[in-house]
Amino acid sequence: MSLRISGPATLAVSVGLVVIACSGGGGTTASTDGGPGSTGTGTGIGTGTGTGPGSGTGTATGSGSGTGTGGTGTGSGTGASTGSGSGTGGTTFPAGTICNTSGTKLTPPGTLKHVLVLMFENENFGNVNGNANAPYMTSIAADCAYASAYNDNCFTDNLVSLPHYLALTSGSNCNTGLDGTGTGCITDDNDATAHTLTTTPIFTQVSSWKAYIEDMPSACDQSSNGNYACKHNPPPYYTSLSGCSTNDVVLPSVTCTSTLMTKCGSPSNTFTSDLANDTLPEFAWVTPNLQNDMHDGTVQQGDNWLYTYLPLVLQSPAYLRGEMAIFVLWDEQSTSTSGGATPNIFISPYITKGTVVSTAINHFASLRAFETALGISTYLGCASGTKPGGGTCPAGSTEDERALFNF
Repeated sequence: MSLRISGPATLAVSVGLVVIACSGGGGTTASTDGGPGSTGTGTGIGTGTGTGPGSGTGTATGSGSGTGTGGTGTGSGTGASTGSGSGTGGTTFPAGTICNTSGTKLTPPGTLKHVLVLMFENENFGNVNGNANAPYMTSIAADCAYASAYNDNCFTDNLVSLPHYLALTSGSNCNTGLDGTGTGCITDDNDATAHTLTTTPIFTQVSSWKAYIEDMPSACDQSSNGNYACKHNPPPYYTSLSGCSTNDVVLPSVTCTSTLMTKCGSPSNTFTSDLANDTLPEFAWVTPNLQNDMHDGTVQQGDNWLYTYLPLVLQSPAYLRGEMAIFVLWDEQSTSTSGGATPNIFISPYITKGTVVSTAINHFASLRAFETALGISTYLGCASGTKPGGGTCPAGSTEDERALFNF
């Protein structure tokens, strides 16, 4: 009697974000001398491997044929097996990735799982982008992308800090209307103890959010103190927002010097923990304190603050899976003239290195991008192109930043 075992055949089945590879054993056939071939049966053992979150199953079949001495016989055998595998935290991009350097345009996912906003203060475009006093920010902008016309045009008289933070998170600084014309308009920098808005902010649109506010005395603090400025912390100003005391959290301060490319220590806090443990919320907001956000401190200090924290973001599992877009923004210019450009950096592993967008955009366009990236189709205030209660919004308010930058 002769016996032949064929090589295993394989079939891979992909389910969700998981690729499962399984192998089945080969079937066997036998023939007696001069007799017909007999039918063989095969059994397979399935194995499964998982890449990325999810699970799946795979099947495999095997077949065999045999030849007998003194006669020829054929037979076939089949073996089937199933295997399952699961994986979490699979890496799409290699460690060290900042933005796309492949030379080929990449296609980002339809929606992202995380948007991260890092908010700085009061600088004109040229004070940061391309400035020798901000070497890290300049290098990241060159490695990723920026807009040459990110305009400070949300308000005709430019106003002050707080209205810009409200515009970026709710599409207006008023309950209805915009600027100083409407109802409930906030046109000053007073604390949340003095006034609030009843409008809907992006914090209520998302499934999870967290604001990490450096040097805030206590969670969701409504009063400024020391290097904490309530005007730079939007959540306490929205009365419709629940969970502020839980999700508007204290970020312990770090001390940044003006010595170029010098890290501000090795921070370990809720923000760094959420990055490392893959527990970042859907919408994350970070405000440095008054020394580190360039408001009271120097451009060099702000540059070093980003040099301390951004590498931790870029090595996080969420970023390397391509699930996060990062916006590094400034609230307004250092001058009081409406319409000039502010610094900005856009970061995603899908963005092609060296992208420079010349289309005019503003905070309302960024709010629209936050929403679009997270699968939200109801745009707030001027992110929709219409002021709350009606009226035309400033130029650039509805530009598609996701399409312009490709993230």
